[in-house]
Amino acid sequence: MAKNEILVLENIFKSFGVVKALKDVSFSVDRGEVHAILGENGAGKSTLVKIIKGELKPDTGRLVFEGNEIKVIDPLYASSIGITMVHQELTVFENLSVAENIFPKNVFRTKLGLIDKDKIHKMSSEKLALFNLRINPAEKIANLPLAEQRIIEILRAIGLKQKLIILDEPTSGLNESEVRNLIAIVKRLKSEGISILYISHRISEVLEISDRVTVLKDGNYVSTLKTENVTEDKLIHLMVGREVDLLYSKKKIAVKGAKENYLELENVSKENFINDISFKLHKKEILGIFGLEGSGIEKLSQILFGLDSYERGRIRINNVDFSRLKTEEMLGNGFIYLNNDRKKAGLFFDMTASDNMACPVLKRFSKSSLLKYKEIHKYTEKFIKKFNIVIPGIKTKPKNLSGGNQQKLMFSICLGVAPECVIVNEPTRGVDVGAKAEIHRFILDLPENNTSVIIFSSELPELISLCDRVVVMKNKAVAGELAGSEITEEKIMVMAARSKIS
Repeated sequence: MAKNEILVLENIFKSFGVVKALKDVSFSVDRGEVHAILGENGAGKSTLVKIIKGELKPDTGRLVFEGNEIKVIDPLYASSIGITMVHQELTVFENLSVAENIFPKNVFRTKLGLIDKDKIHKMSSEKLALFNLRINPAEKIANLPLAEQRIIEILRAIGLKQKLIILDEPTSGLNESEVRNLIAIVKRLKSEGISILYISHRISEVLEISDRVTVLKDGNYVSTLKTENVTEDKLIHLMVGREVDLLYSKKKIAVKGAKENYLELENVSKENFINDISFKLHKKEILGIFGLEGSGIEKLSQILFGLDSYERGRIRINNVDFSRLKTEEMLGNGFIYLNNDRKKAGLFFDMTASDNMACPVLKRFSKSSLLKYKEIHKYTEKFIKKFNIVIPGIKTKPKNLSGGNQQKLMFSICLGVAPECVIVNEPTRGVDVGAKAEIHRFILDLPENNTSVIIFSSELPELISLCDRVVVMKNKAVAGELAGSEITEEKIMVMAARSKIS
């Protein structure tokens, strides 16, 4: 083990039944280094970091940390020697406060041995200030938006003062401002000698923040490269083994002929959440909606599908006015909703893939209250093939799939009902470039099948490449609208923040 190495992996193998997740993986991580791991969904990244964190035991191979072989495979032991991990899917304590989530071990005590809440709140405020967040440490974390909950989880890892922090898709669901804050924090941790193992599908982000990159493909080690010596195209080629030419190419197909309105909002408001929201969605159109944290986009998305109510204003669907939207009515009117959190409100993780596929269309596959399982299985297999979902079989549970395949499964469930309008929240959150290109292709094909699309996304390149128009929100109101060639990152950010990108 070299003097500067903090972690060494030697000949790691791991299988799940007949599936070989990792095959002879070896590389090292240096002290004070930001070391990125890249690979398509299913490449073995999640399995690898779970082994490092002690959540999985390798079949064969060795892990050496600070010169000592790790023989105890246990997350608590890994934490005790200085290894911690922030998972891609949130693991916050929803019933506890922000401060209690940052310092869950209650390390601050009074002279009497009681929990020193004042000290915990003070220390939490200092951690929050690193992200320029104005959040009350006493606030219940369940009341915070998804992006802020993710940042709190990262602050928890920082608060534990570990030697190696594993960040699994840390910027997933964060807007550009929050991403910049996170990158600044990672750079500060590096300057303090802390090692970061950084897993992300955002290659431009990896190139900016990392010192070295290790690429995995189909469970195999491909290469470890110095970031300064590689390009984005080279990394994509190493990851995918093919060119991904569709990703972030500007949409060229516009709505043809007269623009017939499908959905209209007029001065829709909900006190403290959204104010006088007005816009139109045309038939066979892809409409993007963008806003920074606090702009109201999350609440607007929920209102559009009847998951929350609005207090005044008018919503019209196919020239029919609705004084109140209900989810059942929205489904009946051909709407479908893709949630931004597949773990909480997207998939039934402990049910099979076929059961997940059948849920929205049970009436189609039942007779006299009995389910037609053969038809459900054929239906599931059709969508697995159509969406190129990598899955051992239709009885596999979503919790055993990679993030990208979970996302494609959730997308196929939505499209299986043949919707007239799809409301999509963060469609490619936490997926690799290959899966992202496939999902973009699915979205671009929807208008050709007479389906309108509303996309809520924090990724500006995604909105630019997919949308006919983009509505920009700021301070819970519509700040402006862009169409066609007007849709650029700078113009969107000027509207969203009223300041030009430096």
